[in-house]
Amino acid sequence: MLAIRGAAPGLLDEPLLLEVGGAPPGAPLTWRARIRDDDGFVWRASGATPDALAWAAAKPASAGAIAALRSLRPVELDVRVEDEDGGGASRTLTRSLLADGVKARRWRDGGVAGTLYLPGEATGAGVILDARAPSEPRDDSVPAADVAPPAAALLASRGVLAFVLARGDADAVREQLARVPSAPPEIAVLDGVPVPAGVPAQAPADPVAWDALLRRLGARPRRVAR
Repeated sequence: MLAIRGAAPGLLDEPLLLEVGGAPPGAPLTWRARIRDDDGFVWRASGATPDALAWAAAKPASAGAIAALRSLRPVELDVRVEDEDGGGASRTLTRSLLADGVKARRWRDGGVAGTLYLPGEATGAGVILDARAPSEPRDDSVPAADVAPPAAALLASRGVLAFVLARGDADAVREQLARVPSAPPEIAVLDGVPVPAGVPAQAPADPVAWDALLRRLGARPRRVAR
């Protein structure tokens, strides 16, 4: 009988450090996962290993470019492993976008509008994610307005002050953020950000690019595979 080992809660971008018991060494297995987003769409993934899961939307034409996670509520990730003989095992993991202590608040001041994500414990630089026009994706990527909120939440959960700029001037935001007591001296402006690892999207997430951004900003790194 198959059994999934290693399941644990954590941030949504953490790798699935899972193992399977009850299967012969080297036996071919199929891993599956599913997430239901805030709009009720189901995103599914499959792969030969937990770290090779590729996401796709149940209804790609309607679901948008990225899973709707704007509520930033914890996500239930249903994971299943199956063998060639029809045996299987399932687990449900709870994954979060906001770590304990992170605060998200709407920001409207001097013609600037957006959302500020304050880490409970700052460890790295600050970042402004530009989610203004264009709203259409460039080079088959996910629109900035869609990817910025979950990316900012996860960055703040890893110690980076993040501001999602919806309207206004980036330099004005810098001046305003400088007055925030916990603001770091360095605040970068990004007009694009990779889809965070673990976040379902039509364009596959790039964990290597996400990890590179975490290093660049001095964020707390993700866990590494065994």
